[in-house]
Amino acid sequence: MMISLLVPAFAGCQSVRTVGTENRPVLVETVDNETEISAEEAEILTTVSFQQESQKVESAIPTDSEPDSLTLADFERLAFEYNPTLTSAMAAVDGAYGQRVQAGLYPNTVVGYHATEVGNLGTAGQQGGFISQKFITGGKLDLDQFIASRQIQEADHLLDAQQLRVLSDVRVRFYDALVAQRRLELTFELAEIGDELSDASNKLLAARQVSENNLLQAEIEAEQAHILHDNAENEKTEAWRRLWSVVGVPEREFVAIEGDLEQNLPDYTWEECYAMVLGQSSEMAAAKMKVERAKLSIDRADRENIPDIDLMVSVRHHNITESELANIQVGFPIPILNQNQGNIMRAQSELVAAKSDVRRIELDLQDRLALAYRRYADAKQQTSRYNDSILGKARKSLDLVKDGYEEGQSDYLSLITAQQTFVRVNLAYLESLKELRTSLVIIEGQLLTGSLSR
Repeated sequence: MMISLLVPAFAGCQSVRTVGTENRPVLVETVDNETEISAEEAEILTTVSFQQESQKVESAIPTDSEPDSLTLADFERLAFEYNPTLTSAMAAVDGAYGQRVQAGLYPNTVVGYHATEVGNLGTAGQQGGFISQKFITGGKLDLDQFIASRQIQEADHLLDAQQLRVLSDVRVRFYDALVAQRRLELTFELAEIGDELSDASNKLLAARQVSENNLLQAEIEAEQAHILHDNAENEKTEAWRRLWSVVGVPEREFVAIEGDLEQNLPDYTWEECYAMVLGQSSEMAAAKMKVERAKLSIDRADRENIPDIDLMVSVRHHNITESELANIQVGFPIPILNQNQGNIMRAQSELVAAKSDVRRIELDLQDRLALAYRRYADAKQQTSRYNDSILGKARKSLDLVKDGYEEGQSDYLSLITAQQTFVRVNLAYLESLKELRTSLVIIEGQLLTGSLSR
């Protein structure tokens, strides 16, 4: 009995869907050429609410309308709608947009009341008001916006990474559940065969055709088969619960899972996997954007020495002379004692750390990929050997014993033993398929897993 082919569930789909960013403005800018966002866009960004996201969880998949079966595409869609970590990552991106808006705002104008010489010759002295404004010079506000824009891009890459984590987790747990579902069927067959073997041995013992030891061995085999079946039931329940956990909704009543473990299995080389992970890594892209932000931060720290200008204009009524007076005051700090040396040094050290972190991530990806690719290579070899040789031989052996039994050339115990061997071979093949699918998901997901632990 080969592993049955179920309805394909888009198991080979590798696209990463962007959540909640359809109307978000895309900033493509350099230090010399900035793309401004409109006041309307800024207002939209500052009024983003995520309350609806949390409210969706309560209405996820009504219990009175459970589908007959669910595919991988169904679970992916639900996870992108309800997994709370994606809402958090989206909030971080929108928060970075808000920070960019704030970085470009001028200091507020100060308006106040001004009185001097109060009581001079018994008069109210000089009474009036003033207005003052600080003017930011040296393009510092532009640099602040550029730095904030790099934070937006970094947050976007981190959102992409979290989307991949969720996708990888959903796919791994989907295949775990699919394997658990198939394992339960196989162990049930194995338990039935064990019971048949035990019953047959008992009858043969009564007819004095086998020894008591043969009966004891058959009963032990049957009990072990029931243990495997009970464990398979528990594993199925665990896989189902963990699948719904990563989807982000409460556990639902179990329904059939539709998928194909054997279809669309790519044949990757190490070079292809290396390019897939190192060349497209969202973690690496976020780290590189952090380097760009650190470079801009050094320039921003240098420009802090360019003095900002404080301008104040006041108008007062002089109660002694009955004159109207005006004052104009302009001031700026002289960068002699404080040349922002400490912040410049800190910005330079942050750049060094950011560059080192890029290298660290690159080495970490290589290290993790080496392990993932070894798992993939082992599983691919095992599944190929099962498909090319072992499964066929197990089937042929079973057919030969069946034919011999029907012709009276093989006894019943030999038939039962052949059936047990065939089921156990299929169980081992199922485990190799599970390992192959898991390693593929991890590699294709840029080694990003563990979405709920972040």
